[in-house]
Amino acid sequence: MRRGDCGVHNLNLLLAPIFNPKLENQPQVVSGSVVYRVGDRVIQLKNRYETVPPVMNGEIGQVIAVEPEKFLVTISWEGGAVVNYYPGDFEQIMHSFCITCHKSQGSQFPYVIFPLVRANYRMLTRQLLYTTMTRAMGTFIAVGQHEALKTAVATDKPAQRFTGLTNLLISPVEQLSKIWQSLSNTRKTTCTTTSSPTVTVASRLQQRQLTATQGQMTTIGSLALQMYESKYGYRPSKQPELVGKFRFNTYHYETTAIELIDSAIDAVLLQ
Repeated sequence: MRRGDCGVHNLNLLLAPIFNPKLENQPQVVSGSVVYRVGDRVIQLKNRYETVPPVMNGEIGQVIAVEPEKFLVTISWEGGAVVNYYPGDFEQIMHSFCITCHKSQGSQFPYVIFPLVRANYRMLTRQLLYTTMTRAMGTFIAVGQHEALKTAVATDKPAQRFTGLTNLLISPVEQLSKIWQSLSNTRKTTCTTTSSPTVTVASRLQQRQLTATQGQMTTIGSLALQMYESKYGYRPSKQPELVGKFRFNTYHYETTAIELIDSAIDAVLLQ
């Protein structure tokens, strides 16, 4: 739910100063009731194909620079793109300290806190509750009303989508099976195996006994990913990694790509 006291818009306004409090004399860009500062977590709301690489709907990023005099917000995205946003672009992004269940599909988090209130009773279903609970890798907390929980558990409404897909499936089943097998074989030849030795930006910094801020880590990761994609034509695999006290899905590079990571580290920390 986007609107209301427990909607993502209002919760983001409340959570932003908690997770990323304003420092003294820290620059910020104000857009209506929303304030953007370096370190803010954000999410892309629509596909943006003109960037390199494209920024896709639902992609998570971090604000790495703001210029109040230009109303400019620069965001580094997890896919590797670094993009400038001006006031005309702000409708494409929002803070992601809190996101909707639908935007979180395909992602997992160490902790998930779910506001469960009757104000959004139309959306309270068993499917929504299950999807939200399975976003948590560790702890799931529901905060709200018992009646709302009862409503969600008792309401079984499978989502129905009318895409007309059946009218497009004109190929015989055997032909579709061959196409799928071909795609699977191609995927196997391009993806790295999880059993091979790998290295991450965080582990490489530790090996070199270097420290970096969160913003520097994001920039290093984006630069390393761009160089890797440019050289190999695909992205490295994403696997869980324990960073500090938290577990994140990070890019794991083959050990043969250490030079690329070192180049990114040197470009950011030794410039």
